[in-house]
Amino acid sequence: MSTVILGLATASPRRSIAQAEAAELAKAYGRLTGEQERLLPALYRRTRVARRGSVLLGGSNGSGPRQDFYPPALAEIDRGPTTRARMERYVQEAAPLALAAAGAALGESGVAPGGVTQLVTVSCTGFAAPGVDITLIGRLGLPATVGRTNVGFMGCHGALNGLRAAAAHTRADPSARVLLVAVELCSLHYFYGWDPEKIVANALFADGAAAVVLGNDDPTPQAKSEKRKAKSENEDP
Repeated sequence: MSTVILGLATASPRRSIAQAEAAELAKAYGRLTGEQERLLPALYRRTRVARRGSVLLGGSNGSGPRQDFYPPALAEIDRGPTTRARMERYVQEAAPLALAAAGAALGESGVAPGGVTQLVTVSCTGFAAPGVDITLIGRLGLPATVGRTNVGFMGCHGALNGLRAAAAHTRADPSARVLLVAVELCSLHYFYGWDPEKIVANALFADGAAAVVLGNDDPTPQAKSEKRKAKSENEDP
């Protein structure tokens, strides 16, 4: 018996920005010298990223993408919106992306929401209570008895730890159906000023969600019967 991927999906914000345009916007968020302004586009190009999605982008203002969350820096000590403001925006924006990815992954897997036994959520760019997991349970129709695990404060490798937790559930229960959802809104943590390491983060990371449904390759007879039934229903004209 081994863990297998039954369904996999991603979700991105509706709007994205080209890297060259992002570099131009970035010049407003730090009191940069002339040399720093010349270096900034080069640093953004070196990431080899073409476009990045962001929940903060609105429509065009005539000269390029518009965003109203980050005001221009007026002094070197400016650091942009408060942590509270960033977390409030996270609460607004994280759930729709998580729901889109989770719904698509469940659809691909053939597992009904009511058949999910464990829910694992992953995020290090925002926290709230109640969190995204509660929204997923209510909006997707997951069982009220579904087990919940939240993985946070782990940065780029958080999803890998989420997969470890999800795989542990499938090993413990041959009939387990685990929904793992990772959502990150990195654009909410833009760093003002001139710090080379943080500029790399500003230029590299974006917003999005991914979801996977995990199970076992040797399911119980009941799970096999459910899979045959779902397949039969999908094949009906």
